[in-house]
Amino acid sequence: MPRTFALVGTGGSSGHTLALVERAIAQRDPGARFVFIDTQPFNLRSGGRTRYDGNGEVHAFSPEACGIRRTTASQTINMLLSGGPMAYERLVQCASRLLDPRPGVVVTCHDRMYAETAVLTAARRRAIPTVLLQEGPFCAIGDQVPRALNLRLKAAMAPLINRARLLPPIAAYGMFDHAAILAASAHYAQKWRRAGASAQTISVTGVPRFDRLAHGPSARSITAGGSLRLLYLSQPFAEHGKVERAAALAALDLLAQGLNLANRQHPIEVVIRTHPRQGDGVLEELGNRLEFAVIHDCGERPIDAAIGEVHATIGHYSTGLLESLIMKRPVICLPIPGHAFAEKSEAAKQLWLEELGVCVSRTPVELSETLSALRQSSGLVTVRWEVLEEEIGIVDARASERAALALLELT
Repeated sequence: MPRTFALVGTGGSSGHTLALVERAIAQRDPGARFVFIDTQPFNLRSGGRTRYDGNGEVHAFSPEACGIRRTTASQTINMLLSGGPMAYERLVQCASRLLDPRPGVVVTCHDRMYAETAVLTAARRRAIPTVLLQEGPFCAIGDQVPRALNLRLKAAMAPLINRARLLPPIAAYGMFDHAAILAASAHYAQKWRRAGASAQTISVTGVPRFDRLAHGPSARSITAGGSLRLLYLSQPFAEHGKVERAAALAALDLLAQGLNLANRQHPIEVVIRTHPRQGDGVLEELGNRLEFAVIHDCGERPIDAAIGEVHATIGHYSTGLLESLIMKRPVICLPIPGHAFAEKSEAAKQLWLEELGVCVSRTPVELSETLSALRQSSGLVTVRWEVLEEEIGIVDARASERAALALLELT
C-alpha cells in the first residue's frame, strides 16, 4: 500500500507551501499518494478556493456540504444557528469521509477554524497523527486580546458557549495536541514550548516557500539619472476587517502624495502588487491620486520574481517585506496607526518591523526624502538580522526537504 498524506489548506500561501513539501516527499517516495482538502470555502471574509499547485486529489470542504448556514458574518453564530453541537458533529463526519481511504498523516498549516478542527478531530478519532506545519512568519501563539467591538463580543461569548457544550473550544495556534509541530525557527519552537507544547513534538524545519529566495538575484544598482523602480505591496486589511477603512485610505493618501513628490524631483516607476483576494479598488484609489501611471502586478506570479525586478519595496506589514529583505532589497514601511487595528496581534507585526530597523515614513515628505536618499546608496539602513531570523528561520533552500523528512518519519 502506498503511503498517503492528507494536506489541509486554508487560503493564503498554504496550498503552495503544502505543494512544495509534497514535491519533496515525492522525490523520496515516488509512489506516495496525496489528498488535498480545501477548507477555504468556510472563510467568511474571502471564500473561494485555495491555490494549490500540487498533484494531489483535491476535495473541497464546504459549509453547504455539511448543512451549515451562511446566515451571518460569524462562523460561531452560523454554527449555532445550524444546530450547535449537532452541526459540529456533521462537520466531523463530513471531514472523516474526506479521509477515506485512511491517510498515514494529516498535515495542516492552520488549526483555528471549525472546519480545520473538524478535520483534525476526525483524524484523532481514527488514530491518524496530525502535524502543524508553520507556513510563514507573524504567527500569534497564545491568547489574543481583540480591539474591535464585534471581536470582543465574540471573545466574551466563547467561554459561555464552550461551558454549555454548544461548540468545542478552539485551542491556541498549534496547540491541538499534534503529533508534530514543524516550526519556522528556534524562536517559534521556544514560543510553543512556553505555551505548553511537548518539546519532543517540535522540530525546526524553516519556511518551505522561502526556499526559492535562498539564491535570488542580488540587489539592483540605480543608474545615474535613471528611474527608481519600486514595488508597493497592497494588503486587503480593510476589506477583511483587520484595519479601519479610514486608516487604510489615509495610508493610500500618504503613499500617493509621497510618490508624487518624489516623481517631481526624479523619475520613478511603481509596480503595485495586489493581493490575490483583493479587488481592483486600490488601483482605482491610487489612480485617482497619482500624477503618473503605474504598473499592475495581480499577484499571480511568485513574489520573488516581482521583487527581483525592483530597487526597493514599500508596504505596511506584509510578509513580502521580509521576503524583500531576504533578497537584499531596501524596505520602506508606511505604518497604520495602532488604534486602527481590530486585533493587537496585527498591530504587533508593524511594531516589530519598526524594531527590526526598516525605514519608516509617516508623512509624504518623509517618504519622498527616503526615496531620494535611496538613490545615494544601495540600502537605507542596516536591519537587525538576528531579529529577522527569529521570524523567517534559516533560509537555505532546504526547508521543504526537512519538513518532508519529518513527515516521512511519521508514516
